[in-house]
Amino acid sequence: MQDVLQIAVQAFLRMKKVNLSPSCLFVHQNVGEATAKEQNMEGQRRLQEKLDEMTVIAAQQEFCDISSFSDVIGFDVNTHIHYFAHLWEGNPPMAPPNPTYSQNVQQLKSKILQAAKKQSQHSILRLSSLKDRIGDLWNALLNENFVFSFKNSLEIAVYRKLESAFSRWTWKLRSHILDVQTGLDNRIRNGDLQNVTRKHLEGLVQKTSDGIEKEVEKYFREDKDHETLVQWKSGTELKLKELKETLLHETKKKCESLIELQKEQRKLDARKLEYEDELLRRSRELAVTLKGKSLSERELRDNFTLVWNKWIAEISSAAHPLEQVDIDADIEEVLLEHFKEPGFHARIRSFPKGSGFSFDLEKHVMKRKYFGFISDPRSISSDEAITLQHITDNIIVCVKANIEKKEQEKRDYSRNFIHEILNEVHNGVNSVPSHAKCTFNREYSIALSLYLCKMAAERFKAMHEAFQKANDPVVYLSSKREEFFQCFQMSCQGASSITTFAVFLCEKIEAALRRAVYERTSKAIAEDMQGKFPDFRGNRANLEICILRYLAEQENFEYFKDYLNFPEKFFERYIETQVKNYCLGKSGRLEKFLDCSLNLLYGNILSAVSLSTQIVKDRKDREDKVSLWLDEFCKELTEVINLPRSDLKGIEHQEVTDTEFLSSAMAEALDDLRDRLRKEFAGADMSLFSTQPHTILVEQFSGCWEQCPFCGAVCTNTMQGHDGDHYVVFHRPRALVGARCYETEELVIDICSSLVASDVLFKIGNSEWIPYRTYRDAGSRFSSWNILPDSSMQAYWKWFVSHFRAQLEALYNGKFQGKGKIPEAWQRITKQEALSELDRR
Repeated sequence: MQDVLQIAVQAFLRMKKVNLSPSCLFVHQNVGEATAKEQNMEGQRRLQEKLDEMTVIAAQQEFCDISSFSDVIGFDVNTHIHYFAHLWEGNPPMAPPNPTYSQNVQQLKSKILQAAKKQSQHSILRLSSLKDRIGDLWNALLNENFVFSFKNSLEIAVYRKLESAFSRWTWKLRSHILDVQTGLDNRIRNGDLQNVTRKHLEGLVQKTSDGIEKEVEKYFREDKDHETLVQWKSGTELKLKELKETLLHETKKKCESLIELQKEQRKLDARKLEYEDELLRRSRELAVTLKGKSLSERELRDNFTLVWNKWIAEISSAAHPLEQVDIDADIEEVLLEHFKEPGFHARIRSFPKGSGFSFDLEKHVMKRKYFGFISDPRSISSDEAITLQHITDNIIVCVKANIEKKEQEKRDYSRNFIHEILNEVHNGVNSVPSHAKCTFNREYSIALSLYLCKMAAERFKAMHEAFQKANDPVVYLSSKREEFFQCFQMSCQGASSITTFAVFLCEKIEAALRRAVYERTSKAIAEDMQGKFPDFRGNRANLEICILRYLAEQENFEYFKDYLNFPEKFFERYIETQVKNYCLGKSGRLEKFLDCSLNLLYGNILSAVSLSTQIVKDRKDREDKVSLWLDEFCKELTEVINLPRSDLKGIEHQEVTDTEFLSSAMAEALDDLRDRLRKEFAGADMSLFSTQPHTILVEQFSGCWEQCPFCGAVCTNTMQGHDGDHYVVFHRPRALVGARCYETEELVIDICSSLVASDVLFKIGNSEWIPYRTYRDAGSRFSSWNILPDSSMQAYWKWFVSHFRAQLEALYNGKFQGKGKIPEAWQRITKQEALSELDRR
């Protein structure tokens, strides 16, 4: 009964022209007690509160200043509630009628007639006009298309609250898994983990996952709207389960990829480590011959240099010559084999170094025709040109990102990299929608592939050179000459070398600490903004409202165009801009975030120093105190920073007897390191992050990015590749994607959710006409969408169409005239009214 009344309230608020003065009476049957009215006073009060609450919510959505149920539907909680006795006295069928029941009926009849008498002067219906009035009501209902995805406005509010809670739960899960990833990443790099199983990962997230499950259970059980919420409980639990599965799968994949890279690197490092061990052995032997002699640093260095040059000469003569690769020849060969184009050889050779790529409609596009193709780009619309430019930009961005990833992984050049570029171009060309009127031609594929391969060639050469330097034993060992000298110097100094030992170890820690600070800060920024920023506190629907508000405030049509054509990219850019604005500038927030992370990690390292020192003190049986200290130190930090124990072999044989002095020397060296990093972070910017903070937020607000085939509105589902149909709460005027009435310049201002309830047809390809009512029959692009009949259009898009009328007409070469004439009511909507409606959604 309450559900029906809630729908009725919103209906009456919308249908002002029907001129109804509704009222209602509540009748409770089979109430035996004569004192029922007195006993149910508290229940009546709660009913009044509930009805008033849902009326206020419905009124806000309909822009009405109404605060109680009785303002819409005549109702008095004291006189409009009736209690009827049982119809029978005793048990039927032999029981006589109850006279009290008849009295109750007479009282109700009297109340109804009294109410009619009061209204007879102005609004009571005659039987003769009843048919007309019902006709008016019916037409109003048809006009409003009362088919809701929710039963009523109260349910919409409850669902919005659930979405915010869901966003908190997903962030909690994602945040924990990011921490798990960081720990696993460090363990793998430190050589402490060679295999990651699904069971192991599940164990690491089980506690957090169980905690979230309990929160969800409590929310659905104890929330004041739990009776309404129950219908979404299983769906919410399923979405959280799917997200957990997705995040665990991605984590396992990343770990496995890193493990493979580390295995490859260890194979490459094996020979270098042999040379290192040999040089360390020789340096220790030399140090023994000089031990006890009072030599200056200059004298020590001269002694070291004499034997160092001899060692390097021996290694150089024994090393295998490095393989030479002609990358330009590889590219030429692969391109010729792939395209088999006459005269292409000369074109490759003559391609100017550093030349760019410019997308050209006349050179690179062919227009599709019903049979075959014609090369005539002149009639291509601007929105189609924008789509093709976007695909081009996306191909270039993907290729550059792929190369950058390989550079970060310090990989060697492979001929397969060229095939990957050609494959990216091929996939991009094939991504042009099948319904599009034009596509890329062969010249486009050739020109873009040639540009990308030539651009990549210079980076591949630099990668190959860097890889060879890193793996050439002579180059590699020469780069570590100073490190070897310091180890040699410490061996010569003996027990007096503790300070030098601490400084050396902190130098090894520095790069790992810097990387860990940036990694931790990236997540800290995302977490801080997710908790404080209104844009990021809710779900993606809330973020979209913030973006729409931003667009309206900017009033820049180019921004709107980007948002409508490429919503996912626009969301990403918007988040990135917000993060940069928040962190940079006079606020100094970035420096504060970095300093906070530095202090936390500094504390972890100090703690590891203290714990390692205590363990060594307790182990009286161990002679190799430094080696044991380093073992414990690296073990304590294995999930904190990337500091492999194998990197510290050069100092593990040092003579250290006073572990307390070692602890204080480390504390002093770490203080110096912290001060150096603080000065460095004072001038930091966002480019120094390997994992950008905005990408973490982008992942949190990712989901389905499919766009409605009619109006371009984005599917609201928060899971990518979700089950079931795509769905949008509010569709947009079709003019926003350039839709025009057939063979006219008239832009379509109708929304698809009202068109699907009409008899209007739309065209597929060049010949087939399909009714909007049966849009699912139009192919896979349409059949996967659930477009509910509803003529409700957001005031925001009415304001947008009116405000940017000229720009839309120019963009789509159409006119808002005839059937597409903009209603005067739209033109009266102010920007503030449009934004106020957004805030209430």
